[in-house]
Amino acid sequence: MSATYKPTARYNVIYIFTIHDEAHEGKVKVGKTELNSIKSPVQLPANCPEIQRAAHDRIREYTRTAMIEYELLHCELAVREITLDDGTAYKGDFIDNDIHDVLKNSGYRPEVFRDNGRDSEWFCLDISVVFKAIKAFKDGLSVIPRDNAPKQTVHKTITLREEQAACVEKTKNIFVHDDNMLWDCKMRFGKTVTAYQLIKEIGFKKTIVMTHRPAVKDSWLSDHELIFGGTDHRIIDKSNESIEGYDDVMDSQNDKILNDMVSQDIPFVYFASVQDLRGSARIGGKYNKNNAVFDLDWDLIIVDEAHEGIKGNEGEEVIKKLKKQNTKLLSLTGTAYSIRKDYGNNVFTWTYIDEQKKKLSWEENHPSERNPYADLPTMNVLTFDVSEKVKDAYRFATANMAFTFREFFRTWTGDISKDYYPVPAGKSVGDFVWEDSVLSFLNLISNDDETSNYPFSTEEYRDMFAHTFWIVPGVKEAAALSKMLQSHPFFKQYKIANVAGDGDVEEPFGIALDKVREAIKGNPRTITLSCGRLTTGVTVPEWTGIMMLSGSAETSVNNYMQAIFRVQSPAVINGKRKENCYVFDFAPDRALRVIAESNQKSEKRTPKQEEQYRAQLAEFINFCPVISVDGTEMHFYDVPEMMRQIKRISVDDAINSGFDDNSVYLSEAGITRSAEDREILRKLSDVVAPKKKGQRENSVLINNQGLTEEEHRRAERAQAKQRKGKELTPEEQAA
Repeated sequence: MSATYKPTARYNVIYIFTIHDEAHEGKVKVGKTELNSIKSPVQLPANCPEIQRAAHDRIREYTRTAMIEYELLHCELAVREITLDDGTAYKGDFIDNDIHDVLKNSGYRPEVFRDNGRDSEWFCLDISVVFKAIKAFKDGLSVIPRDNAPKQTVHKTITLREEQAACVEKTKNIFVHDDNMLWDCKMRFGKTVTAYQLIKEIGFKKTIVMTHRPAVKDSWLSDHELIFGGTDHRIIDKSNESIEGYDDVMDSQNDKILNDMVSQDIPFVYFASVQDLRGSARIGGKYNKNNAVFDLDWDLIIVDEAHEGIKGNEGEEVIKKLKKQNTKLLSLTGTAYSIRKDYGNNVFTWTYIDEQKKKLSWEENHPSERNPYADLPTMNVLTFDVSEKVKDAYRFATANMAFTFREFFRTWTGDISKDYYPVPAGKSVGDFVWEDSVLSFLNLISNDDETSNYPFSTEEYRDMFAHTFWIVPGVKEAAALSKMLQSHPFFKQYKIANVAGDGDVEEPFGIALDKVREAIKGNPRTITLSCGRLTTGVTVPEWTGIMMLSGSAETSVNNYMQAIFRVQSPAVINGKRKENCYVFDFAPDRALRVIAESNQKSEKRTPKQEEQYRAQLAEFINFCPVISVDGTEMHFYDVPEMMRQIKRISVDDAINSGFDDNSVYLSEAGITRSAEDREILRKLSDVVAPKKKGQRENSVLINNQGLTEEEHRRAERAQAKQRKGKELTPEEQAA
């Protein structure tokens, strides 16, 4: 494997060794290292050659400067079978410090040596005691038992990281004198548990959590126990709500539960969907429901995934009706690009760069402590230009992007006004129009080739990407791709979880998430297909890669960043800890633009601000490598190269459009152009013969309303829903 393709997950290994000199005689060192292997834990028994090699490599690195001879006494995978209080069982990992803690709790005090500039703990005891400590920890015990104690269940707990505690403290201080706060924190920050900690520390008794995405309730339900376990604090979930209808029995039961909680002074969090609240008569909706919700004097309103918007008339009216004189409002998002300005200084920010810097520095500053950031994988973005490798790829190129997925994955509808041709003999409605091209793409990314860098081209890559998330343009496209994958010579071994749904309607969030989890639980390899579901506020730990096969060069920063961070969730998968996750983007221009924009795009900058911007972008691509892949060649982007590439994209766009594209005159993704630059380009536009948009023969003008690919898809889905006689939400009506 190329050294640039880092493993998605690796085993922890613990080892025990001694040094036969006067200072260390009679003492043992328990240390840790890592092992990259596609073998299962059963295939890697203690002291097997593969584990021994990993241990020797680490110990030699530890002792080589002093030219010390050592003896390796034992080594094994640091994997244990964990059973939680709720009966859930899974394979977890551990590190040397966990064994050190058991020994200390059992009365064994270590002697500290200064080795290679770092303090190192050695224990004066027989190795049999270490074996007992290892067994005790695997059995869920924190101390070596006197007798054969039974294996204990493990109570899942959480300790807030430094930045999470700082977030709580800043919010408490702001809520003393103000009512509004924004947490602009990257996906996987842990906003749910941090919000619960805030509620606990301030003592809020009546909290409502509002969201556009019912799927995020999964983390609110599961994380509640981490902060409020063992207390009388409750969480209420109107789980059977009907967004499009009304159940008067369920609603009256819900009102009674809320009123009982208040009358009995029981603190609680109430989980509600914005869509359900908008249907209430109190704000002009059709149904006489949620009256107790609007009557309640809430202490705190939390708007989860706030980037989805509460600015529309209905959204603002919901907040207005819920908010009372002393109610506080907390907005949570990982992509606050469009709303940050509304909160002034009442913002706590934590970025991916902040996280990865902290992860890197922790080992140096806290060498003998567990790294709380070790669970957070490193992101890697790989861009592929397949325009010369896919059959008839010229059909899918447009003037302003390398590849258009909507055309590539287009399916036969049977409507000649949309298909342009009658459905050919042997084809059916729902089949791919360009079936041979899609097939050649699947072959390209999965053909056996040890020199290839496509994600399914080698057995090692296939193990790394056993569970992946594929984003496609729409429901019909997902159905056609699912059908093709299930009959493909290679991909038919994968369980396909199509959460894009059937017909014109996507899967409901809860059903979609359950479908994915069931697929992963029962199958060693899965592919999840989606056209929007599960891209926000959802955690599927087993995903290690996301295939971006939708959108366009105009894809919004919010949607792109929300989607790709689904794969950065912490995980220990069958004993391996996830360390790296990958984004595979087949629209290279889009990837570069979004990354540049996400690092604080602005139209005008002073030289100092420009320098700061470039430094920030350099930090991002240092901690999130962006790699251009061409066959066997992998090219890492640096800031100057990325800037040159984005300028080229902008100029190509403008020239191809006969200088009708304004992007060339503006600052594109943070690249400053002087007034002189813009004037020269305007003069060039009078000299260069214009080449009108859509001039290529394969281009068809669908509309001239300036809709992006995502807006077009939302509009199509809303129209399909309307044709079936279903009521549209305000967002669908707008689309």
